[in-house]
Amino acid sequence: MATFDTQKTSWTLEDALHFGRRAGFGLKPEAAAQVVSSPVASTVDAWVDGAASETAFTGALPLANVVDYPGYGNEPDQWAPHPFNLRLEHPANLTEAQSYWAWRMQYSPNPFQEKLALFWHQHFATGAKKVDNIPLMLKQIQLFRDLGRGAFGDLLLAISQDPAMMIWLDTIQNKVEKPGDVPNENYAREILELYSLGIDNGYNQKDITELAKAMTGWDYLGRDFPVADNPYYFNDAEFIVYHGQANPYPDHPWLQGYTSLPNQRLSGTFTLFGVTMDLGAGSRFGADAIQLILTQRAQACATFLAQRLLRFFLSPELPASAVNDFRDVILANHFHIGKSLKALFKSAYFYDPAHRFALVEGPVAWTVRAARLLSPDLAAALLPHQQNPANLPRFAAWAGFVNWDTSGFFNMGQDLLNPKGPNGWKEHVAWLNSDTYRHRTRTAYALAVKEGRGEDHLHVERFLFDTDYREWFPTAPASALEAFNRLAALLQPAPIPAGLRDAWLGLMWTKPFAWDGSADTEAAVRRLAFLILCSPQAQQH
Repeated sequence: MATFDTQKTSWTLEDALHFGRRAGFGLKPEAAAQVVSSPVASTVDAWVDGAASETAFTGALPLANVVDYPGYGNEPDQWAPHPFNLRLEHPANLTEAQSYWAWRMQYSPNPFQEKLALFWHQHFATGAKKVDNIPLMLKQIQLFRDLGRGAFGDLLLAISQDPAMMIWLDTIQNKVEKPGDVPNENYAREILELYSLGIDNGYNQKDITELAKAMTGWDYLGRDFPVADNPYYFNDAEFIVYHGQANPYPDHPWLQGYTSLPNQRLSGTFTLFGVTMDLGAGSRFGADAIQLILTQRAQACATFLAQRLLRFFLSPELPASAVNDFRDVILANHFHIGKSLKALFKSAYFYDPAHRFALVEGPVAWTVRAARLLSPDLAAALLPHQQNPANLPRFAAWAGFVNWDTSGFFNMGQDLLNPKGPNGWKEHVAWLNSDTYRHRTRTAYALAVKEGRGEDHLHVERFLFDTDYREWFPTAPASALEAFNRLAALLQPAPIPAGLRDAWLGLMWTKPFAWDGSADTEAAVRRLAFLILCSPQAQQH
């Protein structure tokens, strides 16, 4: 663990900004300055534990969903700048769910919880199009919030029995009911290859076959049917094993009339990694097989997790010694993810200047971070509505954004909640190509230049991100260079060459600099912010 042994005992402003970008969605310089004055260890602990009060945040969630303004009937106004109009019941749609999660990422007072959920969503990539049930997808994301910081073994078992995952990777097709039936191996293969060990890393085809046997009969049972006479629409589901037991739910619409449930499990034993278990209650109907991955292949599993976590939170290219040392951190913490990441964030190694701006930021995190830095925070966004309920909160219009230009996230290469395959998205430089970069610049324009969504029914112009450029500057800049320096401090690109900076300033201000609130001043400042966001340096974090 030598790499991570040296503890960070104090931090600079650059350290705090680096921590905010990697362990969250960025800190404004003023917030980072407060972090600098706080002890590293206790600050990291509170950040990872999610210790900030969520009272205002949870109170704003329903407001964000239903906010309306007078004169438009009883339905929530689709043109109002609320971030989503989420229907929790089936059939909610993908863009509503994307906007809901993006809103949570932007405004959550505990952003690490959302950033880690985004990591797990990439790790356990599950696609909404095949699952075809948005409430189940959102329930999976909530699972990442609830268990993502705890013991990896608990998370691995929970995701294996998660209804959305069981639909996605065909666990529900793993039925052995009659002679000739064979276990469906799809999930057994992927849990080893993609979720716990890595390709060909400590297992073979025999292990896949045995693990699939352990999961025969795994299924889910729908819950919460919004339409009384339609058992195919449901908002929730629970895990169940069909092993021929007496029907515990005789009133359930799927099980009515059955005194016993079908038996879809193999009987006998299975042998995984040299350990033989009974396929029945002795192995909790296969659940204990998941723990064998961690106990019998601990080194391989910890190494795989170390690679994935370091690639997401630290750097794409690290020496083997660093990966192995973080593997040992994970093992020493008994696969507890929160404790392991605390060790990473408290280490001096994490703050090595070589790791700053070493990663290309993914499209969702990049967009959310820019929105978080340029938009008012939650308290400021709520203020107009608190002062007068007739006023709208100044929330970012995520519902408009994800529908904008076909789909804001999709076109940038990260269709949130809907990856194409179980191996998720390729990361780092793979995020950028000529097409996805083109759409990043379009998003940058919407963020910085206050692109409009058109007029509402009251002929009031609405915006995707309703920002006030004057709020970006705590003090009025006295020169174009001061304006640049403040925007660079706020948006936090990698260092931009002085020659490029001066060329931009020469184009933005062809007349003597003036901070006079005029349309020309606003246009120059917003275009400068746009150029910074579009720069290659701003794609790194």
